[in-house]
Amino acid sequence: MILRLANLFMMVLIAFVALAGCQRAQDMVADTMPLADATMTDMEKVPVSLVWLVDYPEGTKDVYLEWIASVAPTLQAPAEVNRIRSYDNVEETTPHRFVEFVFDSFVDAMTYMNRPEIAAVFEDLPNHATQVSAHTFIERSDYTKTEAENWPVRGIIFVDYPLGGKETYLEWVASVSTALVGPPQVKAVSSYDNYNGESPHRLVVLEFANQEDATAYEEIESIMAIEAELDVQAGSWFSHTFELRSDYINE
Repeated sequence: MILRLANLFMMVLIAFVALAGCQRAQDMVADTMPLADATMTDMEKVPVSLVWLVDYPEGTKDVYLEWIASVAPTLQAPAEVNRIRSYDNVEETTPHRFVEFVFDSFVDAMTYMNRPEIAAVFEDLPNHATQVSAHTFIERSDYTKTEAENWPVRGIIFVDYPLGGKETYLEWVASVSTALVGPPQVKAVSSYDNYNGESPHRLVVLEFANQEDATAYEEIESIMAIEAELDVQAGSWFSHTFELRSDYINE
């Protein structure tokens, strides 16, 4: 039976809202913008990343981390989630923390979030942070450089497409992708589209072995030229450097 992917996703999100009462989930329902139609088989094959962007309460980061330690076993336990990783912002600016939940499919992601114990943690999160946003991303195939996984330093770039200029932006990305992944300092590069079509529209992840490599990469002339051109090609963009924490251990 053919189903509209976005409609099914919306119904599950509504169920999640009823279960968890999470304001952010309600916003996701309101803002849902389908990317494509798909069969249930497609829905079971599309990899999904759920991203939390979190700001710690002023002066109480340790209290937040104690709470995370108390709920980490609950978040990691379900079989649907392949991996959870958390990162701290090296510059200590907002967002303070980047958390990534990786799933094989929308079905797995929604099954996970509709578990009562997981919904309870999601509902409680705003009580431990001053700012929280959650985004659902689907990986694109713009970049092909991957050297293993779990590199400790990430350069995170959030991009908003220009109004009506997404295709032009993607054509530009195709023209610079080889140069972007070429330098040996960067170990992996991946890109994602926001499933809901909301800001940020696009997530780009660059992975490094250490902070020194990340700094050296940013100082390469060809990379600086690409960043300068990004000012023209993107509606808006900003970047941060994050360092891996050890809050979650499942891989």
